[in-house]
Amino acid sequence: MKNSRAIIGKTCVNPYYLLPSLLISPNKGGVSVRSRDIALSSLFGVVIFSQKFLLPAPYDKMASVLIQIIFLSLAFLMTGFLGPLLTGFISGLLTASVRGGLALMTFSFALLYGVFVSSLNRLFVVVESGRVRPWRLMASTLASTLLVGVLSATVSIILGIIPYNPALVSMIMVAGAVQGLAGGLISGVIWEKYLRSFTAMP
Repeated sequence: MKNSRAIIGKTCVNPYYLLPSLLISPNKGGVSVRSRDIALSSLFGVVIFSQKFLLPAPYDKMASVLIQIIFLSLAFLMTGFLGPLLTGFISGLLTASVRGGLALMTFSFALLYGVFVSSLNRLFVVVESGRVRPWRLMASTLASTLLVGVLSATVSIILGIIPYNPALVSMIMVAGAVQGLAGGLISGVIWEKYLRSFTAMP
């Protein structure tokens, strides 16, 4: 009884007191997040962050979207709905730490990309009867990439980060669309050939 009162008291003062236990334990009505899932999401986030140094923002989108969407898709397939969110959060946080004035924008769009991937993968039912549906996965990754690309380009133009150049914007969108489709295809192949046999479906 005393322990219960103590927990209730702490929760009233700080409602986030029980958040870790709700996230970790599936028996308390929360979402199960295993240590393996967190480790994989962290690893994927670090990989995405590492290849971001190839080109300066926002031109890095033309070269790095493929790697980003592959690992976000694999995060979903390997860890479930929260995988891309955690991966996007970690990669965004790391990348924002070296982006200076673009830190908030960098973090926001990295997290938003993860949100789109998780939501559209669930909406398109990319996993059905224990198998990945390649065309659905490719449609999801294409839609996610285009949504983030359009929003990112719009904000970049409004803030004066890149000039309003229809040719440049079109080139970025086309490159993003191709990489989005390829990323969905590649992640699906990697999953089916190498990972499905020892990883639980979301």
